[in-house]
Amino acid sequence: MDDKQRNRTLAVLFVGVLMGALDIAIVGPALPAIEAEFGLDSRAGSWIFSAYVLTNLIGTPLMAKLSDRFGRRAIYVLDVALFAVGSLVVFLSHGTGLFAILLAGRAIQGLGAGGIFPVASAVIGDTFPAEKRGGALGLIGAVFGIAFMIGPVLGGILLAFGWQWLFVVNLPMAALVIALAWTVL
Repeated sequence: MDDKQRNRTLAVLFVGVLMGALDIAIVGPALPAIEAEFGLDSRAGSWIFSAYVLTNLIGTPLMAKLSDRFGRRAIYVLDVALFAVGSLVVFLSHGTGLFAILLAGRAIQGLGAGGIFPVASAVIGDTFPAEKRGGALGLIGAVFGIAFMIGPVLGGILLAFGWQWLFVVNLPMAALVIALAWTVL
């Protein structure tokens, strides 16, 4: 694999990891609006984070193992698709008054996001030569820092259109990542 191909691979992985990491930080500014819509106190509202993080932690070893068995590209695409489906479920929970639907969507998102990072790291391990692997993994790891810096700002901007738009914006990004993953990875 030449440098140009590796850079395209890294870009696809970068966007997928950014998307998954961003959804932890982007929700903060929307919590009061979500809690108000569903009539939640802050204790119940904390499950918006907890459902995502818990299933993210479950998804990490599960999706890593599945990628060993079924291939990196297929599981990376599955992870991004799960993340997108979860985002759609959260979006559709708006106006229902059913907090359980929102939590189910966050759990699906977390499961998908939990696999994105380890599978991206495994792709780097499989495709990058040893002397370039550390730099590539460092860039992918830096995405989390970027996500936590821009997430609250982006969340605040999107909140002007309604909290549900924090989740619907994931859909075109996920579609792009899936399309590129099939051709690049």
